[in-house]
Amino acid sequence: MGDNALDTDEVAAIYDELLKTYEKQWEYQGHRSLHLGYYDDDHDEPGPAAMNTMRILSDAADISNGDRVLNIGCGAGEDSVWNARAHDATVVGINISEAQLELAREHASNHGVEEETEFRYDDFHKLETIADTSIDVVWGLEALSHSSDRQKALAQAQRVLVDDGRVAFTDIFLRPNAGPLSDEQKSQLKQINDALGIRVGPITLFEKALETTGYGNIEIRNMSGGVLQSTKRRSRFSKVASPVGRVLDTLGKESPVQVEAFEAHSNIHNFVKNGVIGYYLITAEASD
Repeated sequence: MGDNALDTDEVAAIYDELLKTYEKQWEYQGHRSLHLGYYDDDHDEPGPAAMNTMRILSDAADISNGDRVLNIGCGAGEDSVWNARAHDATVVGINISEAQLELAREHASNHGVEEETEFRYDDFHKLETIADTSIDVVWGLEALSHSSDRQKALAQAQRVLVDDGRVAFTDIFLRPNAGPLSDEQKSQLKQINDALGIRVGPITLFEKALETTGYGNIEIRNMSGGVLQSTKRRSRFSKVASPVGRVLDTLGKESPVQVEAFEAHSNIHNFVKNGVIGYYLITAEASD
């Protein structure tokens, strides 16, 4: 993939290939979340920390009984199911991976919320399956990092939201005080982008995109300290898995996509630890 463009088929292919690794992680953690966990005194293990991220974002979005939630980049459905169960919300999850959508439907059925949830194939830059003014909250956990045109995605979110609707996202961005990146850091950032099918951009530009698209009451919260333990755990696993994976790759036993993902998670941790990348929670309200 190039420095700017993102091909949705390529992104879907990356995550379909990574499902093998994620399924092992889900068995260990006891849930199907793909996102980073927010650690605090009451949530100090991977599973509870991942659930804590959802709780914090849900509170910030003020999701309540009966809200219609659009979950962009819904993954295997963990946060869609969580919002349906925790808030009796009606949730539509969209994704560009049919494999993940099938897992999401299975997960909803296993938890008895198949009537409250629906999972559709759709691109959040287009939202072709979502009607105008039909959604109360557009929700995304580490979804918009998979966009190279966030303003287009935000405009579509604005279209489908009711007048008093709101958006709520968590994601990784370059921090304002990160300064110019060294050549080595640029290379590491490119590795992250290519390996995970994302485009990590400045949080300042995302805030400007929200303003340009007409959102108001924009609130941005830096949550980097709370996810540092989560990135550290992934980095530790990657340091063991990456060299083993490279050996297995030469034997045809491990996918190069998985090997590159291991390295990317290690690079992300180093960037978060060194204050280059931050993990942010963003909420905003749609314009009238």
